[in-house]
Amino acid sequence: MSESESLGTEAPAESASYQEQAAHYEALLETMTRRADEIRTGGGEAKIQKQHDRGKLTARERIASLVDDPEQFRELGLFAGYEMYEEEGGCPAGGTVMGLGAVCGRECMIVANDATVKAGAWFPITAKKNLRAQEIALENHVPIIYLVDSAGVYLPLQDEIFPDKDDFGRIFRNNARLSSKGIPQIAAIMGSCVAGGAYLPIMSDEAIIVEGTGSVFLAGPYLVKAAIGEDVEAEELGGATTHAEISGVVDHKVEDDAAALDKIRSIVAHSGPVERFGYARTEATAPAYPAEDLYGLYPAADNGQYDMRELLARIVDADSWTEYKKGYGRTLLTGYARIEGWNVGVVANQRSVVRNRTDLESKGEIQVGGVIYADAADKAARFVMNCNQKEIPIVFFQDVTGFMVGKRAEQGGIIKDGAKMVNAVANSTVPKLTVIVGNSYGAGNYAMCGRAYDPRLVLAWPSAKIAVMGGTQASTVLKQIKVRQLEKQGDTLSEDDEQALLSEIQDRYEKQTTPYYAAARLWVDALIDPVDTRDWLARGLTVADHNPTLERFRPGVLQT
Repeated sequence: MSESESLGTEAPAESASYQEQAAHYEALLETMTRRADEIRTGGGEAKIQKQHDRGKLTARERIASLVDDPEQFRELGLFAGYEMYEEEGGCPAGGTVMGLGAVCGRECMIVANDATVKAGAWFPITAKKNLRAQEIALENHVPIIYLVDSAGVYLPLQDEIFPDKDDFGRIFRNNARLSSKGIPQIAAIMGSCVAGGAYLPIMSDEAIIVEGTGSVFLAGPYLVKAAIGEDVEAEELGGATTHAEISGVVDHKVEDDAAALDKIRSIVAHSGPVERFGYARTEATAPAYPAEDLYGLYPAADNGQYDMRELLARIVDADSWTEYKKGYGRTLLTGYARIEGWNVGVVANQRSVVRNRTDLESKGEIQVGGVIYADAADKAARFVMNCNQKEIPIVFFQDVTGFMVGKRAEQGGIIKDGAKMVNAVANSTVPKLTVIVGNSYGAGNYAMCGRAYDPRLVLAWPSAKIAVMGGTQASTVLKQIKVRQLEKQGDTLSEDDEQALLSEIQDRYEKQTTPYYAAARLWVDALIDPVDTRDWLARGLTVADHNPTLERFRPGVLQT
């Protein structure tokens, strides 16, 4: 086989279907952009002005001043908490801004409390988002910078944030774990920092406090009065002078936000060498076709057909594609490619309707795209193991409705072959990155490296849908269950009532499958414009290379 194979063709830009699909996708992007812009205003203009009146920058302004190039900051978890806390007045972006940005040329994870949202109080999703930031720093061995400005736990929801394994306390456990791994942590106390939250900056390698606005204490003046009857002012209790000159709790005292950000840059600039694993990379080559074609190539209908190779041709480096087992298991594409020069393995669902083996063709049977068949699962498992053998990162492109079902599939051992694929993905130790292009249903989500399988990044297009099964199937099943329950109670629904019930269930279920529902709960790290997919993946691969270690791949028991 030659080093590379042709991938993709010229987009049919003049065709009516292409233009209709492009218009549909651009409408999806317009909705995503509008919602993102609303979220970025945080608690609103009045709260932003109040922050400025106190001489403080907002979380986003702080990050923009800290990083080398604000345009290159890649925000994660923007839609965290979206429509989740309506009774509480909302929690835009989970009250925290986080993402990857270069500081003095060094890639860093940055986490900044947004004090315009409930004074930076921690909601349950805030803790989950901060834990995700620490997880990314830990997996990739990149420094993490905390810009602290928080009133502490949001007390009305304290039972959902305080005691469990992946709640608030896990953050301080992770502080200790990051430190033990030699991963730098730098914290700037730029506002309130109270109660348990006080441990986060003080468990960092170096802590900075802003005079006049920064304060850190286990109990504020009111609680101290209630607990021990002592009257004390906040500044004397836990202000900059107290902790920089008396207690020695912090390492640096600065006069304002700008000075704090300058101090962080200075500390990063004095860091030691950046260790890298050394994943294979060559000079980057632009894709063979423009990324803007992606809008018109992706079908507007959930069950629309397309050739995944056409999408890949707009993402991977030109002339870098070498397909693995091309003629076998055709509902999954597996192959080697490069993205911005990085050598990767690609596992991608194929949504076109394809004929598979000659024995099936002779019977006139077809395999439906988007479904993982036994042969495809077997192929993918072997390919994932090959990538681990060669120490090549893997990129998954999901558009999957699940594994094949039915008598023929069960008798053919679909459970066995599906288990092999899940096993290989679960035990894979090379960096994994996942892009959810369209459907992500059921066990297909698992086998194609969904959130539960530890991808370094999970990215989703506005066309993504994540659920245990498709909306039509799920709604029909749920309606049948409800109808049977009513019949057991002696109630009978008319045909119109049944249709109304089905519509109600379907509307609710469809809302739960949207990319916004998934992003709100951090099932995905970022909703992205398809045009930016290549850039996001290249950034993720660059960050992954910062971890100089790689655990040995051990697949465990595989049925053959």
